[in-house]
Amino acid sequence: MFSGIFNNSNAPFLACFLLIYALSSAVPNSAEDNYQYFINTGDHLLITVVDHERELTALTVVRPDGMVTYDIVGDIKAAGLTINQLSAAISKKLTDSGYYDKPRVTVQLREIQQEDIYVIGDVLDPGQKKSPKPISVIEALATGGGYKETADQANIRIIKKNKEPISVDLSFLGTGSGNQNSNYLLDKEFTLEDGDILLVPSAIKEKKIGIIGQVNNPGLYPVRTSITLIEALAIAGGPIDKSADMKHINVISENGSSIIDLKNTQSSPDESYMKLMRPGDYILVPEKGKLSVLGNVEIQGQFTIDSQVNIVEALSLAGVKADSNLKKLRILRATGEQLDVDASKMWRNPGQYFNEKLNPGDVLIVPAKVLNINWNSVYSALVIFTTLYAVFRQIAQ
Repeated sequence: MFSGIFNNSNAPFLACFLLIYALSSAVPNSAEDNYQYFINTGDHLLITVVDHERELTALTVVRPDGMVTYDIVGDIKAAGLTINQLSAAISKKLTDSGYYDKPRVTVQLREIQQEDIYVIGDVLDPGQKKSPKPISVIEALATGGGYKETADQANIRIIKKNKEPISVDLSFLGTGSGNQNSNYLLDKEFTLEDGDILLVPSAIKEKKIGIIGQVNNPGLYPVRTSITLIEALAIAGGPIDKSADMKHINVISENGSSIIDLKNTQSSPDESYMKLMRPGDYILVPEKGKLSVLGNVEIQGQFTIDSQVNIVEALSLAGVKADSNLKKLRILRATGEQLDVDASKMWRNPGQYFNEKLNPGDVLIVPAKVLNINWNSVYSALVIFTTLYAVFRQIAQ
């Protein structure tokens, strides 16, 4: 049925076919799902209450545990809910608190957490792709414009972090037996998530090296023989200064992938730079990771970091307010681990907190002090009260 149409001249048709196929494999459960966005971890939400905007407006980020923190409501689950469902949940919490009667809560999606997926090899539009959610192999292939006529459809691979490559056979797309053979692709292991790579090899061994990601001129470059990593990066215009993660460069070859750290101070950088790249290899320069700092700080949000930072550095990025409760800092690791830190002595001895590291993907939560007493105001009020009491006592007598 489909034989003879998968070539460069039919590339637009192929891309449309793959996209329609991908959408048809993920039919929504209800009509509502066609119009509703489900909140993900990392999304930025603006929450407010109508007629109470001044005291109940907050810009917050959905934490890795799926929760958000909102004023007197405290922690509430957000990930997996629609905007309307989260609004209703917050409204119920405010009503149950007894402070508000039928509050009208609005939730606005300010920024969506994007999945970075890389589609490389014999596709029409290789490179880094953005997706608001994990996607299937077919969807990923569609974002790359579909495969070329010379692609080896039977030996496509999914490359995940710290795992063996997963082989995928998509040769059935050209035989008309898609419905019969595609069911296994619905398994979770064939889903591409943040940082995953879809490699579509060529059936013809081309003498090219692929360089993608955070470089100035990504693409395929013909080479006659092996070249060094630094030569390959130079060919692609070098890494992008502000966004390239030079600690986690991924070199992908026929035998798998390896991570190269060009900022490793424990070994000679020259040794890593001189690593040989062979025709058929791919170099992926990823984007730097992001650290989230939330709570009672001057600037809430995500900060780009290329490696670990300590607590003092993280707080410096966001700015500490005078009423921040440094005694009860909480770190939410990207791995799901939670850690409470007492940094109340940071102003006296900041070096004491240099050893506690935060990694890209971690969240640092800075709470406010529960009660911030202005003793000068208390003393003034007490003096006034005492004076008035004495006056009224004299009158009463």
